[in-house]
Amino acid sequence: MPVSATSGLGGTIEMNRKTAIARRGALVGIASSALLAAMPLHAANTNGTAETDISEALALTQISVLDFGTIIPSATAGNIVINRNNGNCTAQGGVTLIGTDCQRGEFLISGPSSQDVRITIPAAPVTLSRQGGGATMTMDQVRINGGFNKRLDASGQRTFYVAGRLQVGVNQSAGIYDGTFNVTVDYR
Repeated sequence: MPVSATSGLGGTIEMNRKTAIARRGALVGIASSALLAAMPLHAANTNGTAETDISEALALTQISVLDFGTIIPSATAGNIVINRNNGNCTAQGGVTLIGTDCQRGEFLISGPSSQDVRITIPAAPVTLSRQGGGATMTMDQVRINGGFNKRLDASGQRTFYVAGRLQVGVNQSAGIYDGTFNVTVDYR
């Protein structure tokens, strides 16, 4: 049975009830399809994993001081050289080295067994200042024995030595001179 309705424009619209119901059903179907298309048809999830490895901190200890010994200057400049590999001390130019207190500095690294590490030392120069002021000397070379990359032994330790060359001026002022330099060890 046809149904008729009057439109606001003065015309008549006719349709039968089956057609109207079918059209409403189609609209509901389209709306439902749009809603379903926005939602996943199949969802999946899983748990992720996070992890870390906490390593033992490295320790660096100075065992002995880098000591250029007792020096007698002269009217000619000179230098003291400490061999980084064997610790031998040599006076060059117009300086004389007396006594036996000249030595390379010794450092001990402690950390995990068989760990690879890298040592960093300062680029020269390092200034040594006279206690009480008034004079300085320059360590113009800073060296370590062997390479900068080292491996700790099975007990987690490794010793290395720092040496260098100290420039002694003409008639260098008497006194005790000291200076500091930074030595760093990092995981490699």
